Amino acid sequence: MEILIKDIKQIPKYMIAKIKKVDLITNKDQTAQRRFYAYLACWKKQLVKVTVAVRTKYKRWQCKQVAVHFLNSKTSYVKDLIFYPVGGYQVGWYDLGLDKTEKFYEDGQWYENNTKLFDPYAHVINLNFLDRFPEFQYSEYKKVRAKDILSYLRLYREFPETEYLLKSGLGCYALCRTILSQMRKDKSFHKWLVAHKDYYMSSGRYYCDVLLKAYKKNLNLQALQEFEERKKDLIHDYHGKDIVKLVIKKGVLGEYEKLFKYLDKRNLSQSLYLDYVRACDYLNLDLTDDSIRYPSDFHRWHDIRLQQYKTVREEELRKENALRARERRKREKERKLQEAQLAKDFLIAARKYLPLAGFTEDEHYAIFLAQSKTELINEGNALSHCVGYNGYDRKMAREETLIFFVRKLEDLETPFVTIEYSLKTKEVLQCYAYKNSTPDDNVLNFVNNKWLPHANQELARIAA
Repeated sequence: MEILIKDIKQIPKYMIAKIKKVDLITNKDQTAQRRFYAYLACWKKQLVKVTVAVRTKYKRWQCKQVAVHFLNSKTSYVKDLIFYPVGGYQVGWYDLGLDKTEKFYEDGQWYENNTKLFDPYAHVINLNFLDRFPEFQYSEYKKVRAKDILSYLRLYREFPETEYLLKSGLGCYALCRTILSQMRKDKSFHKWLVAHKDYYMSSGRYYCDVLLKAYKKNLNLQALQEFEERKKDLIHDYHGKDIVKLVIKKGVLGEYEKLFKYLDKRNLSQSLYLDYVRACDYLNLDLTDDSIRYPSDFHRWHDIRLQQYKTVREEELRKENALRARERRKREKERKLQEAQLAKDFLIAARKYLPLAGFTEDEHYAIFLAQSKTELINEGNALSHCVGYNGYDRKMAREETLIFFVRKLEDLETPFVTIEYSLKTKEVLQCYAYKNSTPDDNVLNFVNNKWLPHANQELARIAA
């Protein structure tokens, strides 16, 4: 019979007391961090697991239901719970007064959910509740190491053989379908596991495929496990995977055995062999040829290949350096040509618009047009502003703007004020003194009311 949201029951008072008792034992400091517990119940003759969130704040201990999962259904119900891939599970506590603001996922409603995300790991405090179900009396559920008891019970229904593994002290493999399937097909497989049981098997160190392979082919279990671990380490090692890529032939059986046998027989380190195969690969040698990838006199050929690699690499570096030197010379030549053309265009523009600086009807100031990039740099350095840089020379060469220098008549050699004049809008764009400060009113009056009308008049004459 299907359980609906309306059938969800509140946490019994005795269960709240039990949860609190367990929590006070396992969390003596009672931090504000939330904790999860679970208890088993029977609703409409169905086994359910109820997950409860617990939190202590403001010296108040509170708990609330956040998830309900069923043994006979993949559907679950979730309330006031959200999962973040980075932050993990978050619970809303606004309704219990432990949070000052209500979270967006917290509305106190149960929602149907069919994924495994909303099933946080939680200690089941009444595991003995399963004794009420005759079908699980031989499940050895107390010995299982499953994170989710319901998942184990579903597996037990499918493979009752899990009982034998748990009773034999092989609980690490009780959740392995590969092992369980083999036990169902071959009854003697369990006897073989028990006969070969050791510390590594009890702790679950042996890979499941190793156990099957050792059983079917009557191989040494520890030697086979060590081989598989060595193979796994090689494949996942940052540098070792290059050996796999260059030496191991895909789809060919016994390749790893051949590699390890070769290394062990000659007592070669993985890093030494890696240097050799990388050198061979760089030299474009055929590493599918056993005489190359597994030379009989390794150390001799190791030195030969590395010397060949060094020679080839040095020659390539020499050519690369020569090419870069040619490119640098080419770029330097192009740069000088561009600078020469820029200086030429700059001078042409300066001579063309020189009449704009011919204003002499003032008894305090004179104005000059910049004649070169060098003059711009000297002006900018003297007045601590950017006229010598930021492309003002290019703007003048392209006849976009003109740079003028204002001088005092009594000191024509000392930089005083710099002007940027727009040839397009016929107005002063910038007028700055030392460190981009604004000149005094006398200078501004000279620039805007005396020189600017003269400059615009001369510009119109030149354009005509």
